[in-house]
Amino acid sequence: MLILKVISKDGTGTYHHLTKAIHHAMQWRGPENESVRIITISLGGLQPDPGLHDAIQLAVENNIMIISSSGNNGDGDRSTHEILYPAYYPEVVEVGAVSENAGIAPFSNTNDQVDIYAPGVFILSTVPGNQYAVMTGTSMAAPHVAGAAALLINKLEQSLDRQITERELYEALMRCTIITEQDIRLLSLKRIVGEDE
Repeated sequence: MLILKVISKDGTGTYHHLTKAIHHAMQWRGPENESVRIITISLGGLQPDPGLHDAIQLAVENNIMIISSSGNNGDGDRSTHEILYPAYYPEVVEVGAVSENAGIAPFSNTNDQVDIYAPGVFILSTVPGNQYAVMTGTSMAAPHVAGAAALLINKLEQSLDRQITERELYEALMRCTIITEQDIRLLSLKRIVGEDE
């Protein structure tokens, strides 16, 4: 794991810091020539940034999957589009949060670019001081997806005996997903028209 800090203690930072971190991750090589395959981003801003978008596109072209939390400004209405960047960029796997009953968490941002939802309510996580705490948010959901993607890379590359592309990884992730935004829309439509689930 390569951990890069892009915000200060008080939670402030700029897209410039995030862009530099993505470029650093693309160039990084580990002691056994390991390279970054997945970048997880659990932060965002309201405005798009061309430099950040360029860095994300370059990372994806270099077979690095970018996974980002959708944000926690949802109003509980899936027809409302709450947008944060970089999650909203189409090249990014945007992750919303579900609660324990697999429904979309009311705080989770929703929009037409959310790719997948993952557990994001009452998640045991690490906190400063070598401690653990139960936390809630889409920042808890995105690492679930990153972990699943990492497991898929190992499984697929062992079975295929070659490196898979970012697109192949995305398609495998979607195939292995139980609940996607499209599934939720279909389930909602079935409930509206009264079809059996």
